[in-house]
Amino acid sequence: MRLEIHLKLYGVFRSAAGSDMMSLKLPDADATVRSAIMELVSRPDCDELKKLILDGESLDPRPSTLILVSGREIGALAGLQTRLKENDEVSLLPVAHGG
Repeated sequence: MRLEIHLKLYGVFRSAAGSDMMSLKLPDADATVRSAIMELVSRPDCDELKKLILDGESLDPRPSTLILVSGREIGALAGLQTRLKENDEVSLLPVAHGG
C-alpha cells in the first residue's frame, strides 16, 4: 500500500526544487521522515536539493534542515523515525548559519 504526503519547501530548498509544494508517493505505508527524505532526494530532478539537504556521508538532513511534520518539529516527536500518515505535511526549512 502506498502513502501520499505533501512537502512544503522554504528558502533555498524551494529554489532548488523549483516549487514550494510537492506531493510524494511513498512505496511503504509504514514510511518515516527518514524514508520520505531519502525518497525525495533519490528523484533525478532533485540532485541540487539533495546536495543542500543531506550532510555529506552521514546522510543526515538535520544539521542543515529544520523538519516539521504537520506543524510539529521532529525533535518533539520520534526524530527521523517519526511515522508518517496519509496526507501529512512535511515542512523542510533550511537552517541559516552565521558568524
